[in-house]
Amino acid sequence: MKFLRSFLSIVIFSTFFSLTIQAQFFEDFEAASKTGYSAGSITLSTGTWFFDDALLRSDGSGDKKNGSQSARIRNAGSISMNFNKTGGADEISFFTANSSFSGDGGGKIQVQYSTNNGSTWTNIGDEITVEDVLTEVTIAVAISGDIRFRFLKPVGGRVNIDDIRITDYVEAAAEATINVLVDNATANNSDVISFGSTLEGNQLTKTMEIKNTGNPDLVISDVTVTGQGFSSSMLTDSTLAFNETTELTLTFEPTTDGTFQGNITVTSNADNASSFSLSLSGEGFVDGDVISIVDARQLQLGTRVTVAGRVTVANQFGGPLYMQDGTAGIAVFWQPLHIAAEIGDSIKVSGPLTVFKGGVPGADEDFLLQISDTEEDDNIVYEVFDVEKREVTPRIVNLEQLNMEANEGQLVVVQNVTIDHSGAFQGNQNYDITDAVGAAEMRIDNNTNLVDAIAPTEPANIIGVIGQFGGTYQLLPRFTEDMGVEEVSYPGDEISKDQTLDVVTWNVEWFGDAGNGPDDDDLQLRNVITVVETIDADIYALQEISSPNRFNALVDSLEDYGGFLANFSQTQETAFLFKRSSIDSLSGVTLSSGDGFTQSNWANGRYPLMFRFIADINNEQQEIYAFNIHAKAFGDQGSYDQRVAASGELKEYLDRNRASDNVIMIGDYNDEIVNSTFNDNVSPYKNFDDDPEYTIVTKKLEEKGFGSQSSGSFIDHITFTSELSDDYFEGTERVENPFYVGSYLSTTSDHFPVWTRFKFGILTSNDDEVLATPTSIALNQNYPNPFNPSTTISYTLDSSTNVSLSVYDITGRKVATLVNGRQTAGAQEVRFDASSLASGVYIYRLETATGASLTKKMVLIK
Repeated sequence: MKFLRSFLSIVIFSTFFSLTIQAQFFEDFEAASKTGYSAGSITLSTGTWFFDDALLRSDGSGDKKNGSQSARIRNAGSISMNFNKTGGADEISFFTANSSFSGDGGGKIQVQYSTNNGSTWTNIGDEITVEDVLTEVTIAVAISGDIRFRFLKPVGGRVNIDDIRITDYVEAAAEATINVLVDNATANNSDVISFGSTLEGNQLTKTMEIKNTGNPDLVISDVTVTGQGFSSSMLTDSTLAFNETTELTLTFEPTTDGTFQGNITVTSNADNASSFSLSLSGEGFVDGDVISIVDARQLQLGTRVTVAGRVTVANQFGGPLYMQDGTAGIAVFWQPLHIAAEIGDSIKVSGPLTVFKGGVPGADEDFLLQISDTEEDDNIVYEVFDVEKREVTPRIVNLEQLNMEANEGQLVVVQNVTIDHSGAFQGNQNYDITDAVGAAEMRIDNNTNLVDAIAPTEPANIIGVIGQFGGTYQLLPRFTEDMGVEEVSYPGDEISKDQTLDVVTWNVEWFGDAGNGPDDDDLQLRNVITVVETIDADIYALQEISSPNRFNALVDSLEDYGGFLANFSQTQETAFLFKRSSIDSLSGVTLSSGDGFTQSNWANGRYPLMFRFIADINNEQQEIYAFNIHAKAFGDQGSYDQRVAASGELKEYLDRNRASDNVIMIGDYNDEIVNSTFNDNVSPYKNFDDDPEYTIVTKKLEEKGFGSQSSGSFIDHITFTSELSDDYFEGTERVENPFYVGSYLSTTSDHFPVWTRFKFGILTSNDDEVLATPTSIALNQNYPNPFNPSTTISYTLDSSTNVSLSVYDITGRKVATLVNGRQTAGAQEVRFDASSLASGVYIYRLETATGASLTKKMVLIK
């Protein structure tokens, strides 16, 4: 087949690959970002481009891309080169697809060129119809001299452009001239072509393209391949006119383990190389042979590999494990190994190469490479060696380097990182991070103790492994020490639940209505049961109960609980669940207009549900009135006004009718307390917040940056009256992290349970110690961490005592004694200077004469 030199576009489906030798012009849109559509210039790796109604960002879930981002064009927008490419253009190729945001599709692209610095533009061929999958388009240009290109989108929805490649204009030589590309990279006579390594019996292939760049025909008379394990296909054509191409496929298939050498020679009438020769090399290995991780990462998916190295992540993420050797890192998803191994262990693993996609479409190279079982091969073999643990020192990278394929799977530290977030971290959430040279994404895994920890307010050094999902590289810190933040803990967690009154508010998204909420009613029900039994509270105020039958099934499934629904006619009802052993139900009443409430202020009749009960806790009984509310939703003026009016009516009712009673107002307030979610207005609940008779206990969580909803807003609250102030168990308010429920947000609810505790009587811990005199010795995480060369270590003593604070290296050798003497009760801190020590992981230990011994890790990076 001959490829004619003309203004025709050739569309092929293709996946992106890395070139061993870069083409003369290649723009992958990875070097910068542009987050808005407004017209403006942006500096990329090839030069300055002009984006008009176009942007460039890495967080677009609907963008089609190779790598972490691609250009997105909307309306009648365009992207154009603001500079000339010297050397002319023989061909231009690029990847394009319709974006997959709402309303996208039907896009077209018109490519234009200019040879007068952009003064005028000329179309190259016809408009190109854009497909829904990422497709490579190749267009013949054949223009010499300085040239620049523009990409217009005249019709259709948003489209993506990525990986633009331009080859130089070729002037026909006077004689037949051979030009060779191997996998799109220029190959010169006598070059060595390496196939890398593969399992014996497997095949690796490369495409060899031969072009004639001279005017007389190039006539190929012979192609010879030598060397065991190497072969080639037949040429598609052996006679080539000027600029015509032919190709063949080179194959390496080792029959044994070891190193293989070969050669391919093309004999022709070419004036520049009548005998064009390339050396071939490859390596075969037997299943079970240990190879380097960097070599393993180059092999085809499904290939069985055996690698060895040190564990950098064990079960901190609940899988996968991460390991690395001196060459690279890789993930391993095999639960028995996650549990058996610890960070620093030396391990060996054998299994097939796979990628984790989680059901998301996309090219394999856009997802995390790992060793894991497949339907065809579930034989994962591992060994944890009985040798001394040695933790890997994280490698210093910047965010530009973090976004490189070669670093995936490795433990790194990024210095002076700014996190685009304030307040508490949520689990399974991604956060934008920046440093001096670039931007990237950090993910907080739901299984780590970073969930609910407060994000650093200043630039920080962050340790983590590099993962990838959907073409976006992610920094994954493993625990609080990786970021130098404090793990969140709650007082009284050692206190048995039967000694406290625990109350929960939880909006269970469209419970029982698969058409509006999670699409598996049975799974949602099972997950709700799991959450209720895990929290083990006495009272649950539920909202968005959309199926009475499902609610009854919930109550029937919880033998220790009773429950009842509101009786208003709404598709979303409120309800109470209560533990029969501690709650004596007296009455449940849905308030109404007869109680002073206006239907239009309460989402057209979604009135408060009152529950009067006797709480029998720790041998004390108290009568309590709980009011479950689900206020009007939405962020518009009318909805805000309804919440303001409803809050006023409810407070007036409580002040008038329950002034001296124990009252808990609990539910989905559909607004925040500090300021309203609508235009940052005054909160609808400021009337309660300003009255000392009421305590909105969850306001503290909102102020710390917690979110009760997947969007990050805090709209689910608990308020109690002063009559319960002495019983409130201070500091126990929290947002439940349901990490124990898989895919919680998509299978269960878009709200998290919010709860707090009330203490009756004298509390004792599980060790039968009266809590009036708790142990308060605490050793804090050093700051900053990682550090260079000095850091501060702080701790708290509960009494005056003799104290020893020492630092050890990872082998257990003491390298410094910071404190050795008597200190008074209270907060203490000491500065540690490690100027004389090498980079690595160090342990600091606090010991007191009272028997306390606390340790933490810190990382010195030089």
